[in-house]
Amino acid sequence: MPCDGGLPELLQIADYTLRDDAGFAVALPELTLRAGQVAALFGPSGCGKTSMLLALLGLLRRPGWRAAGHAQLFGRALEQLPAAALRELRHHQTAFLVQDAHTALDPLVRVGDQMVAAVGAEPAAVVAMLERLGVADAPALVRRFPHQISGGQAQRVLLAIAFLRRPALVIADEPSASLDGGSYQELIERLQELVAQGSAVLMATHDHRLLRDLGADVYALQGDAFVRAAPEPQPWPERSRAEVGTVPLLHAAGVTVRYGDRAVLDGVDLELRRGEIVALLGESGAGKTTLLRVLAGHRRPDAGRVESPARRTAVQLVCQDAHGSLTPGRRLGALIAEAKAPFFDPAAGASAVHLPAGVLTRTGATMSGGERRRAALLRALAVQPDALLLDEPTASLDRAAAVAVIDNLLTMQRSRALALVVATHDEGLAAAIAHRCLWLRRGELCEQA
Repeated sequence: MPCDGGLPELLQIADYTLRDDAGFAVALPELTLRAGQVAALFGPSGCGKTSMLLALLGLLRRPGWRAAGHAQLFGRALEQLPAAALRELRHHQTAFLVQDAHTALDPLVRVGDQMVAAVGAEPAAVVAMLERLGVADAPALVRRFPHQISGGQAQRVLLAIAFLRRPALVIADEPSASLDGGSYQELIERLQELVAQGSAVLMATHDHRLLRDLGADVYALQGDAFVRAAPEPQPWPERSRAEVGTVPLLHAAGVTVRYGDRAVLDGVDLELRRGEIVALLGESGAGKTTLLRVLAGHRRPDAGRVESPARRTAVQLVCQDAHGSLTPGRRLGALIAEAKAPFFDPAAGASAVHLPAGVLTRTGATMSGGERRRAALLRALAVQPDALLLDEPTASLDRAAAVAVIDNLLTMQRSRALALVVATHDEGLAAAIAHRCLWLRRGELCEQA
């Protein structure tokens, strides 16, 4: 990584602290980011990484939150900048890649129209950049609305906007969270290209690969401050080697789903047995989320059928878009209370998925991305399901929290014969926990990578 002291300082931070009315505090004692450098904030979900990124761009507008200390952006003191000047800096010199990519897109405007408006580029240039980021059907994707694309595709739309603008500073919140292996490599190459051209990158991430592949200066959370450190990854827990039963729980036969002329699922057959763990792999947009929605009864297939338990709550889907799956303005405790099974203890359930009991009094809007992911899982577990369909369950979690959640799911799988279908891009996770690994390619399921 370039680290020449002669390069311009894009961001300089000294004794910067965030506090809220509840007493939560997180500090960034010092950070200097020059053109052509990469730095990363690393820590558990909910520790304040995203809030710090928002504050440094003047975008932290949560009631009761206060920032103190010195932050200098492009040579200008952030605390002294008028709002109009700060907006001008953000618009012309920075790009912010948010964690929940769908929330950054207008649901009523086609993807391509939004991209053209954001960067002022020709439609052909927008399509070309999406293709460089690994979107195989980019000409079709730009004609779709945001709800018609996957989480990984939405994330690549934001990446494409950033790369087309070629900003001096890229702020990225979990940029690799929803990307498959091929798309991840494209992300690395494009970020390296931006850095080589003089852009700087400041990111919040749980992904050790990003730290390694981009040679990032790592500021890891120690106590209540982000300091220079080099965290070590934890291994995934492994499932029990005991054989699962033969009792079928879910059965899909000849399931076909079309979006226009494209068959996302083409005659898919799948049987899930009680207590079985199936990993569902495939590139972003391959149809993993669509298959989970069909299995959960959230979408009718265009052809084929799904046989599931008679109990309405027996099969629960935990969506990748956790923000969109939690009712706005409703506290988590109220969402759980209206649906939970008798004798389910919400506080104990929160602890089991590595959430503090206080989260039950909060809404999704006040949670971090990782907390929302676990809150959605907690709500699904509250109805005591027989099968959980998990869409990228670890994507927004730090490794320690992800390991704790997976370990708890494996405990329930063993004790209650809970069946799991896990859609994931993490082949290491799939190999550690699954009885079977299935790949979705060109609308078909296969057992080979």
